[in-house]
Amino acid sequence: MGRPKGGAAASSSASSKKPKPKPKQRGGVDFKKYKHKVGRKLPPPKNATSTEIKSKTIVLPEQSMASERAGMAVNKRGLTLRELLQQTAHYNANVRRAALNGIKDIVVKHPTELKLHKVAIIEKLQERICDTDKVVRESLYSILQSMIFPSLKEDNAISTRSTLFLLMANILNGMTHLSIDIQLMAFRFLELVVLNFPSSFSSYAEQAFNNFIAVLSNDRINLHDRNKLNSVLSGLGHCLSLVAKTMENDDISNRQVHDLSARELWKCTSDEDNSVGRAFAMPNLLVKLQSLVQILINSVEVSASELCAKSAIDASSSEALLSALHCLDIICRIFIHEVKKPQLRFSISKTQFGPDWLRSSLLIHLKNLWGVKRLFHEKEDGKFFIFNLKIAEIFLCLSAWIDSTMFPAEEFCHFVSSLFAKAKTLRNKDLMEMYLSPIITCIPDLIFNAPDDSKEHLLEAFTDAFRGCKVDCKLIFPYLDAVGEMLLPEKTGTWFAEDGSGVLGYHDVWIHELPRILLQSIDKAPSVTKVVLELLLRIGQYFPTLDCENLRPFIKLFGVESSSGAVELGPFVNLARDCQELATSCLYYFPSLLPDIIGPLASCCLSDALEPLVLFRVVEVLQSTYKAGSLQITELLSFLLLLMARFRVHPVTSGNPSKVSNWDTFKSLNRLILTSLSEMGDGSLVLELMWNNLSNAIAKKPSMHNMNGLFRIIVTLDAGTNKLMNEDAVKLIAGYLVDASLDLSKTIEGGFQPDKTRLFQYFIKPCTIMFDKNDKVLCSTLEMLKSFITGDDHLLSSLSNFNYPGELSCRVCAVTTILIFLCNDRKLHRNLSFGKSVIKGILDYIRHQLGSSGPNVTYEEKQKLRSAFEQLKTKALQLNCWDRSELEGLSITR
Repeated sequence: MGRPKGGAAASSSASSKKPKPKPKQRGGVDFKKYKHKVGRKLPPPKNATSTEIKSKTIVLPEQSMASERAGMAVNKRGLTLRELLQQTAHYNANVRRAALNGIKDIVVKHPTELKLHKVAIIEKLQERICDTDKVVRESLYSILQSMIFPSLKEDNAISTRSTLFLLMANILNGMTHLSIDIQLMAFRFLELVVLNFPSSFSSYAEQAFNNFIAVLSNDRINLHDRNKLNSVLSGLGHCLSLVAKTMENDDISNRQVHDLSARELWKCTSDEDNSVGRAFAMPNLLVKLQSLVQILINSVEVSASELCAKSAIDASSSEALLSALHCLDIICRIFIHEVKKPQLRFSISKTQFGPDWLRSSLLIHLKNLWGVKRLFHEKEDGKFFIFNLKIAEIFLCLSAWIDSTMFPAEEFCHFVSSLFAKAKTLRNKDLMEMYLSPIITCIPDLIFNAPDDSKEHLLEAFTDAFRGCKVDCKLIFPYLDAVGEMLLPEKTGTWFAEDGSGVLGYHDVWIHELPRILLQSIDKAPSVTKVVLELLLRIGQYFPTLDCENLRPFIKLFGVESSSGAVELGPFVNLARDCQELATSCLYYFPSLLPDIIGPLASCCLSDALEPLVLFRVVEVLQSTYKAGSLQITELLSFLLLLMARFRVHPVTSGNPSKVSNWDTFKSLNRLILTSLSEMGDGSLVLELMWNNLSNAIAKKPSMHNMNGLFRIIVTLDAGTNKLMNEDAVKLIAGYLVDASLDLSKTIEGGFQPDKTRLFQYFIKPCTIMFDKNDKVLCSTLEMLKSFITGDDHLLSSLSNFNYPGELSCRVCAVTTILIFLCNDRKLHRNLSFGKSVIKGILDYIRHQLGSSGPNVTYEEKQKLRSAFEQLKTKALQLNCWDRSELEGLSITR
């Protein structure tokens, strides 16, 4: 067969051939290689060891983290205080922030944690004062301010001092940090410590002021970042204020020590040496403050130039400039205080700081500030006006040491005058009250020290501003203090009216404004009322010959009297008790106003709203004014008579027992008025002066209490006066007695009440005294009483609004009661014997009525008449003025 060629045979032949074996490699056998698809999991090797562990879960209930924290104080994330304190030092700022927030959360929810671990918390947190993260520092500030410091104040001084030592060490370290932001924040921490623990500052004052000088003179804080110094300047102001306050307290202590004995003084000096940490080293401190003055003035100059160049003032720049001026003001006051410091007689060394030092160290730098004032004066913005007010305050406190050649006095007075004129246009009331008040306080010293030709504009501007000040404005208090200081020599020891200061011409203007302020302040500003009244009282004390025409509006305080005689009460009755006392005392020193005040004042005294003690005080003051010769006797008599005749007595009634009776008040007033009348001299002459008004008051038929008081006036002055011997007076006396008796009989019908019996005795007491002194009045009154029994009641003048009873028994019982009480008084037996015919006539009339059988006399009335007859007969027989035949005739048949 031949060899196949081509086609399927050829392919079949080729595939059936076996491949030739590869030649063996020399040197060893190679591993078998496998080709795997991508992503396919490799099978484990044949020699692999299985590591799979099969086990069941073992539950241990006491090993969970939640159970370990059961009962412990944790924050929202479940962390304890210890864990959070550890995290405050974490390298990650976010963790530190979260840790501080967690600490705040724990302290809020668990306050006891702070009390127990306060020292540990502060020791750990004080490391964050120099933290590189701003949010961490702010969070720390918030925690110290709101939580830790308030709690730290409750601890004892020793633990607080040791804790603050660690805190202050980090604060002082932060003040010298390379980072400006950390430096500035450290000054905020210092301010916080000073505000909460001022006594701790003295130990670090020198180092702190060194840091203030360094940061304020640091060139790294360029002009564009100057507003960052607000926190520094604010802290500096608080530190300086603390120094100034400490110096004032030291002066008070020195004045107390000045008069001690040598041994006591040595003991006080030893105590001061032992507590030297609490005092400031003033010589070193003043040198540092001198450096601060130059730095602050340079800062003010630069800031002023920038602000004047800007079209609008931003709030931060304005605040920084005001803070700098405030610090300068405090430093100036500290310097002045050191210059004026008195030398103790046990002083170790004299101070080296005097007026020459003050001029060379301070005033030389203030020349530049005077130029800044001119820059601000040209601006119309209200904020520039505030800057000038602060500059003026600085120069005003130095006015006694300023040389006119250095600062012209006339220019300075014009400058201050312009500030008062500008203040009217300032819309921000709070700023005006804050910054204008110190200027007003310094005005008296400026006027006293300024040349005469420079005062006129200043006085005119001050007076105009004082007139325009509203009573509800806080500036009214410094205005009143300044006016009082220029009117009175209490504080300065200088009479402005005598030193040729030009103030005398403005006295009347200022005094004229005081009543207006007084009347407006009662409703709008009650606190001003007392200040004005005190000032008016002192003016009256220092100027006894003062023309009171300028004070005429003062009358409206008590009321206004219309042309018809009606009085509209003033606000006096609604004033506070101390203000009422002041206003009452003013009456003694303004006697020329009393004729117009008497009427309204009496209406106030008759008001139920006035307290009894104030009422008594008014009477005492008017009596003292009369004794001093400043009040006419007729005016005082009309006032006292008006009180006695119109005082409304409100006795307690059974229908309203809760209502307070003022009867005791009236009795006390009664005694006070009678005492005043008896001290005026001859009673008959005094009665003659007031008789017309007294008789008119009696004729108006006031209430029984008032009529009793009017009768007591007559008894006190002249009980035997013949002026009572007229028909009208006798009618009033008889009607008064009948009214009192009817009131008593109504009470006895409901049961015997000894209080009412004593009241009846109180009512008839002045009548019995008049009857004892004047038997004619007694006899005439008995005739009137007899006519009342017979039914002629029109002859009497009743004081009550009720009609007299028509029953005979009631009339007889009323008159019998009067006669029995009169017979009980042995002093009246002699005078009653003169009227025995009248008494016999009354008995005969009663006996006749008992014997009659008319239909008008009932059996019950006869029983009352018989009882009254027997009682009156028994009492009448005690007069020892009857003979035997008369005694036998006075009987009735049963």
